[in-house]
Amino acid sequence: MLLQNSQGTKIACHNNNVCIRKDYGLWKYNLPEKVGGANVVEALSFQCSILYRHWRFRLKEAHYRGKTKAQARANKPSTVDKEAWVWFVDEYWGSPKQERISKINTENKLRLTETPANGSRSTARICYDMMNEPPVFSTQDLEGSSEPVEVEQEPIYLRLFEKTKKHKKKDGGSGWEPIAEKIYEELKKLHETQIEEHGKDTLSVKDAYIKVLKPKSGYLKGLGPGARPPKKGRNGENNERVELSTQVDTLTASNEELRVSNEQLKASNEEFKASNEELKVEFARMNKEAIEREQKLREDMLKMFEDMRNNGSRTSS
Repeated sequence: MLLQNSQGTKIACHNNNVCIRKDYGLWKYNLPEKVGGANVVEALSFQCSILYRHWRFRLKEAHYRGKTKAQARANKPSTVDKEAWVWFVDEYWGSPKQERISKINTENKLRLTETPANGSRSTARICYDMMNEPPVFSTQDLEGSSEPVEVEQEPIYLRLFEKTKKHKKKDGGSGWEPIAEKIYEELKKLHETQIEEHGKDTLSVKDAYIKVLKPKSGYLKGLGPGARPPKKGRNGENNERVELSTQVDTLTASNEELRVSNEQLKASNEEFKASNEELKVEFARMNKEAIEREQKLREDMLKMFEDMRNNGSRTSS
């Protein structure tokens, strides 16, 4: 399917995935081709497709599920024009193929043996917060020294899996589901193997999850819909590995610098508090921009449906 907006820009939709034309994306937003080795337009197209699917899901839950087709057609949301809504009800959700897929998905959901424990926060957000946590220092003096000693923590991939899979109980305790506990033990063994063989564990979250959980159907288990395994035979893969290794060494050196500057950070505690307030303001701004971007995406989707309707009208005439 090829949609066209009022400026004449064409955006392809294939298998309900939004595909941004490369020349249009780079021209309109002045985007670089790659950031950190990742193709920008491919990443944006993938993210737009996810947002589009989530939008469709919310529409279905609020205005279609549990209703007959006639009731659903009469229950059209104000944000969708009539022609697009009829297409959703009759040709998409109400089609035999989609009803069969929906039934299969429901049965698969009922067969799940483990459930997430991260609440409303996504796995990606929890992982990001963990990566930006400050070092933890011991408050106890060691052998008469007053110098703070950094506490060695488990790798992020272990803490992330525990945070997202270990359930809290009503009595204040916590517990694992059987399969999740088995995977956690395998991750711990992987960490121990890295220490024994290399002296330190430098595995990233994605690498550790790939080794233990294994990629399936183009996605990585345990990391949410945004994480994808590396493509086989991708050009420049070896260069990317060398670059990642360099980044690890750079981060290790930066960590040593952070230890040395710990006393300076303590002395500037008041300044840090002021900066913290600025960060809160910045976070609020970023959150507002994210909401505005999502609203803009919704408006663009509605505009694409309007353009599709206009193109259909011109074709029929």
